[in-house]
Amino acid sequence: MKAHATPRRRKKDEGSAAVSIAVVFPAIGVLFLALAQAVLVSVAQDVALGAAEEGLRVARARHGTHAAGHQAATGFAHHEPVLQTPTVSVTGGDAITVRVTGSAPSLLPGVRFRVERAVRGARERFTTPHQP
Repeated sequence: MKAHATPRRRKKDEGSAAVSIAVVFPAIGVLFLALAQAVLVSVAQDVALGAAEEGLRVARARHGTHAAGHQAATGFAHHEPVLQTPTVSVTGGDAITVRVTGSAPSLLPGVRFRVERAVRGARERFTTPHQP
């Protein structure tokens, strides 16, 4: 009886899987890091926008002040760690603008992603039918 011989591999195919992995794996890693970085920037932008809206809500109220709006926006921005080094400015008279700037966390050393969001709204005031 003749033993079944195992089929021999062709010499040129040996190691082709390792080469394929060596080429594909870094590309997948870069795509994953790019996706994660995009998410971090997006969340930081959302936090900056939320902080600006909170500051505007407080500052434009009937008895609201720029200082109260600044404090509200700063408190909101510092509550979320994804917005790094936030700064807040509140300006305006009848139309108030709240601007929040900061940076998003970076997965790449030495690269900084600046985030800035601003909102604007009219100061609330009460009028009577005879007063515009």
